[in-house]
Amino acid sequence: MVLVYFLVLTWYCLHVLVTLPKKLPLITNVLLYMLLSIIDINRMTLFSVSLNLYHFSKQIPEFLSVVLYRDFIYCFTLLTFANVYLTTSRFLTKVLISLYAFLFLLMCCFILKWTGAIIPLTWNAYYDSITLLIMLVVTYGLGRWLLHFTRKERKA
Repeated sequence: MVLVYFLVLTWYCLHVLVTLPKKLPLITNVLLYMLLSIIDINRMTLFSVSLNLYHFSKQIPEFLSVVLYRDFIYCFTLLTFANVYLTTSRFLTKVLISLYAFLFLLMCCFILKWTGAIIPLTWNAYYDSITLLIMLVVTYGLGRWLLHFTRKERKA
């Protein structure tokens, strides 16, 4: 059943990203997705294998749920955050997209733990929150940097 949850959440994240009225240029989105995927895969490997903060379930549906979360839900939600945050000038919209991205990803982390897909050893909600906040800042920084280079390339 956990796999069904994450398939629906993956579809939802993709749907939200695709239906955004204003988006960053395609090359910026592709490069940002690749960078976020690299960072996220290495983050999860570092925390689970090197630091032993949590383990992944050995059950196939639970492990596939972690893969869906890592490869699609996490990155698509951060891409949605970057696209909305960097293309709007309204302060309230920026606050709301930040809250949406943070709370949605935190909810997904809780679902992973609740279903046993991730088995925390010394990992807790505080670490999840700090990691998500850092990733939101990193996403913003990378998005601004890539957007700067995309605009610079168009002018040349």
